[in-house]
Amino acid sequence: MRIWEFIETEQGSLASPDDSFEGTDRERAVALGYFDGVHAGHRILLEKLCYLARKRNLTASVHTFSSLPKSKNGNGEGESLLLTTLSERYHFFERIGLDEAVVFPFSPSVSDISAEDFLNIWLRDTLHARVVVAGEDYRFGKDRSGDISLLRKWGEENHVEVVSITPLSYKGQIISSSWIRDCMRDGKIQTANALLGYPVSYRGNVAEGKKLGRTLGFPTANIECEAGKLLPAFGVYASVLYANARCYPAVTNIGFRPTVNPEDDKPMIETTILDQQVDLYGQHIRVFLFSYIRPEKRFDSVAELREQVHKDMAEVRHYHEVHANDYSILLAGVI
Repeated sequence: MRIWEFIETEQGSLASPDDSFEGTDRERAVALGYFDGVHAGHRILLEKLCYLARKRNLTASVHTFSSLPKSKNGNGEGESLLLTTLSERYHFFERIGLDEAVVFPFSPSVSDISAEDFLNIWLRDTLHARVVVAGEDYRFGKDRSGDISLLRKWGEENHVEVVSITPLSYKGQIISSSWIRDCMRDGKIQTANALLGYPVSYRGNVAEGKKLGRTLGFPTANIECEAGKLLPAFGVYASVLYANARCYPAVTNIGFRPTVNPEDDKPMIETTILDQQVDLYGQHIRVFLFSYIRPEKRFDSVAELREQVHKDMAEVRHYHEVHANDYSILLAGVI
């Protein structure tokens, strides 16, 4: 998949880093949206785009942003914590079958582009869109003034096929990235996984820490959360650790480790593989979360913590015995 990451110049205009995009006059089918999480509803839209692109011999393209618009984060802040990093979105786009991603920074100059200029300058004159696919609730342009009705009218005037996708629902509620974020903050990881269509995960290189887990009898593989990515409710999770092309049933603690490191101000993701020891120091791993076991808690002593960890591991071991087939199916789509 080709990636075009536009940058904002000192003059406030947008340009591809080497100006190479200016020579791409191919006709495109373009999907519009941010697609944080690339959840089950997003994938229906993107798969429809790929189908239409192949049918009409067009380039399957997604137009998105490198940072989250204020209208998307729900808290009024400039940037929100994300379900997926930009590289993870690229990974999903490629697996779905997209040919390219056209990525804008959500800068002041971009947010000031009028709905009409976005349609005419970018979709028509720059991307050469012949098909546009968007959700029924898609908004665009300065102050979100453009909607699907304006997009359809423009499509009729410019002989561009505009396809709107009805939002996908789960148990009577429309699936959205904001709902998934709420589920994660509330520890409802199984619901979040159902809405995404794949398990929440974190990746990183295993850092050599203080080896406190080893002294307590349960060595851990520790990674930091990727910058800008949302962590779920702090606590203990049934998980799967993926490394060396293998999946290991595991238990994961996410949080500040208040019993052994009360001064910590940076949350960690600590994972213990069940019933075997695997040397993972320095390796790149991925941790998938499947079930929330309990919230993070500060214990009065290390002995009390050790006792609780054994209880956690017994509960997680039982979870894996019961649900091994379930998580194998979910993992098949993302590994």
